[in-house]
Amino acid sequence: LPPDFQFSQASLQDFNDCRRRFLLRHIQRLSWPALETEPALEQERFLQQGAAFHRLAQQLLLGIPARRLESMIHDADLQGWWDHFMQIAPGLKDSAEAGWQLFPEISLSIPLRDSRLVAKFDLLVVTPENKMLIYDWKTSRKKPRRQWLEKRLQTRVYPYVLGSGGASLNQGKPVQPGQVEMVYWFASHPGQ
Repeated sequence: LPPDFQFSQASLQDFNDCRRRFLLRHIQRLSWPALETEPALEQERFLQQGAAFHRLAQQLLLGIPARRLESMIHDADLQGWWDHFMQIAPGLKDSAEAGWQLFPEISLSIPLRDSRLVAKFDLLVVTPENKMLIYDWKTSRKKPRRQWLEKRLQTRVYPYVLGSGGASLNQGKPVQPGQVEMVYWFASHPGQ
């Protein structure tokens, strides 16, 4: 591994699913997919729109006015996701005013042998009762089954990293497993 290598849920999932993909994507740092065919280009566009959605959600939660952010949306998929997100955003802002701490796009890392294990949370919420809610925005076209999500390494890695390295967000106290909850929020299926 390169000396600066950091494991993440994505790299671990790639290693688990396909060691060749792990090598190409995370060790040799090649773009994936590398094909320039119509379906791959459409997939790349969809991934870029997903990244744009994550940036918009982060900026809104950091206090940038929604009207200003909406002027940057020029895609039907992104507009639909944004409209769904705006249905829950007031509740998130109200939670912040009620003493909940919101940490959009926060990263935590912990030691993992000679490397690090990093988790980047789309949104981490700490309630006044020290409950820690991990939100992960999903912009996939279809909603996967719960059993599939339960098997994904992200479902295990994120709570593990928070539990092992989140004391600074828990008034200096160790994070107990019962404090952590993970929520996958699907932009195309907001009520599920």
